[in-house]
Amino acid sequence: MSGESLVCEPARLDWSEPSGPRAADYGDVYFSAEDGLEETRAVFLAGCALPEAWQGRRHFVVGELGFGTGLNALALWQLWRETRPAGAWLDFISVEKHPLSRDEAVRAFAAWPDLEPLATRLLAQWPSRQKGVHRLVFPEDGFAITVVHDAVEAALADMDFRADAWFLDGFAPAKNDAMWSQDVLDQVGRLSAPGARVGTFTVAGHVRRGLQAAGFKVAKHPGFGRKRERLEAVFPGTPAATRPPPQKVAIIGAGIAGASLARAFAGRGSEVVVFDAAGPAGGASGALAGLLTPRLERADRPHVRATLAAFDYARRCYEDFDGFHPGGVVRLAKDEREARRFAGIAALMDERVEWDGAVLQMHAAARIEPARIVAQMLGDVPVHEARIASIAETDSDVLLADADGETLCRADCVVFACGAGTAVWYPDISPSAGQVAVFASEAPAQPVTWGGYACAAPGGVLVGATHVAGEEAGPAEPAIADFREAFERHFPSSKAGGVVQTWHGVRASTPDRLPVAGALAPRTFILSGLGSRGFAHAPLLAEHVAALAHGHMPALPRSAAEAFDPARFEIRRRRRGG
Repeated sequence: MSGESLVCEPARLDWSEPSGPRAADYGDVYFSAEDGLEETRAVFLAGCALPEAWQGRRHFVVGELGFGTGLNALALWQLWRETRPAGAWLDFISVEKHPLSRDEAVRAFAAWPDLEPLATRLLAQWPSRQKGVHRLVFPEDGFAITVVHDAVEAALADMDFRADAWFLDGFAPAKNDAMWSQDVLDQVGRLSAPGARVGTFTVAGHVRRGLQAAGFKVAKHPGFGRKRERLEAVFPGTPAATRPPPQKVAIIGAGIAGASLARAFAGRGSEVVVFDAAGPAGGASGALAGLLTPRLERADRPHVRATLAAFDYARRCYEDFDGFHPGGVVRLAKDEREARRFAGIAALMDERVEWDGAVLQMHAAARIEPARIVAQMLGDVPVHEARIASIAETDSDVLLADADGETLCRADCVVFACGAGTAVWYPDISPSAGQVAVFASEAPAQPVTWGGYACAAPGGVLVGATHVAGEEAGPAEPAIADFREAFERHFPSSKAGGVVQTWHGVRASTPDRLPVAGALAPRTFILSGLGSRGFAHAPLLAEHVAALAHGHMPALPRSAAEAFDPARFEIRRRRRGG
């Protein structure tokens, strides 16, 4: 919805008690004054029969209402590391309306030094106050945290997953009744797998009755510490067997989309092979320099939340890479109307986006060296310089063949991620050519955008970029003249020197200018249509595709997944009767 803030109101904490923080707005504690960690272990871990419940499982899902300090996530993570079935994956999804800052989490975690190694890793990815999904992935442990910043009713209504266990850990019902409403408990039931277990500290009568009405069998058990009783609940049924994960995955395309997919699938234990006739970063992802900036819109809509989440996720992926240069990016307004729009956008955002009355400061944005980023995302994944001409999906696998009909690979699934080349298999992709030039001139201290952009590059300052429909960028000379004029207009004290280098590439676009990410068939997936924001969007969307292929928790809520669904254009055509 237009005009609503894109960030959550932060938690207001009262640290006056030595036992730990209290929520000033709710008048309740975040954890037991006696021993918060032991309370978590007794009420939630043991209350949900963990670790016994996940033994013999390839995939397990734990849902939580009330992320709070993240203590429950750390305790669960620690237990998972100690008892994880070989090759298994754990998804933990939690909802929080009033997120803590990183500094507040640091202060809270200081009470449990034995959790420090995990706390340090969690804090390194600590989510911002931005509304929507925040995905934190720890592939070495087969563990992913999905934190949703939103009111609990809205968050749960926009989800489609099946939890095997629930931690109901909101503030006490008398302090925060919205967290324990029948509507919320009904959503918990809807999102529960057969045999799911619930642990909670409360025995409030309406909570017990609400869980029963949602389909759970509820029982009282001895409470922790001074609490006499607590509740445990079980959803009827027997856990279903999970489908085998894809052992071998073929990815067509070795740009940022393919590299992000390779990283996401390999992190889940799949053998990955990549095909690209031009080699790594041989297409649009091989630009001389680039900018990592968020897509900013003056609205709170599913795709806006998702693209902002993608930017945050990408930044965390790249921040330790060579070729990542933080320091912010400046956006210039072309006229008063655009200045008002930028001011409005900044009013919806947190402190990382600021309108200072003259320019839009995107403090978290960065300059990148695209080819170096791609190489590091690919890691040790093999890239074959071959052109895939045909795909045949069978009941058991997918066959990839060249133009001569020779089978190059058999895989459990395939992902199209070859930019504009994806149009061969998915017709709603169209090419958009662009070119840039590097001038022998001093680059601005911060990268600057105005529709075009200027940033540091080897040999001087890069200025770009053109956008021409089709695969032909056109002659270089007129573009160079335009770049020179734009640079000198925006930097009147500088002169564009001689041309050091030029570059052109072809982007992949869709009719609505949003990416496509999802399934085309049971064993066939796609990640394309990234336009000029591939480096900002690819890592999270690749994580989403890999999770779908593995049967894990999607990285996007339902509304955002629908916004990027590859089937959306065909659905729209059918609705129009065309």
